[in-house]
Amino acid sequence: MSRSLKDTKNLTFIALMLAITIVLDLTPLGAVPLGSISATVVHIPTIITGVLLGPVAGWVLGTLMGLISLIHAVTRPVTVIDPLFINPLVSVLPRMMIGVVAYYVYRMLYKVLKAPASAFAAGVAGSAVNTGLVFLMLYLVYAQEVVKRLGIAFKAMLLSVLTTNAIAEAVLAGILTMAITLAYNKYRKIIRE
Repeated sequence: MSRSLKDTKNLTFIALMLAITIVLDLTPLGAVPLGSISATVVHIPTIITGVLLGPVAGWVLGTLMGLISLIHAVTRPVTVIDPLFINPLVSVLPRMMIGVVAYYVYRMLYKVLKAPASAFAAGVAGSAVNTGLVFLMLYLVYAQEVVKRLGIAFKAMLLSVLTTNAIAEAVLAGILTMAITLAYNKYRKIIRE
């Protein structure tokens, strides 16, 4: 078992991030309907967990976030494509990689760019992985169904999403990841002194 999952402080942090994820999912703060898609910030706690606690903790929270997404699709779909997220290949599998990718981007860039820029890049990368993998799985599993439900070509829908809310989500994720990571690291440094 990973060290990040044995430490009480880390488990408490994961539980807090899970609680924030649930609150974001259950309130308008986490998923903003925009026509045929939902702009989300629900993935940001997963990104932060991956950056601060490592890839295993990021994977665990990403998996839990995916399960929350699946439950959301079953209990309260908002858009016409939300019911497609009942399939774990679309709702869970892509989310498992958010915190893992965010961690490795942060670690690789930290050596060169240091904390603020590497945390921003990790947030952007985590958000891009979320968007990219979800749409990849939608395409691989449900491309014809998406076209039928939306009445537009899959490429047109993808272009629309990538040029609108995907960019906004990525930038917001980068800013929040940078701010929270810096604050958390500063807090940990004060506690150690």
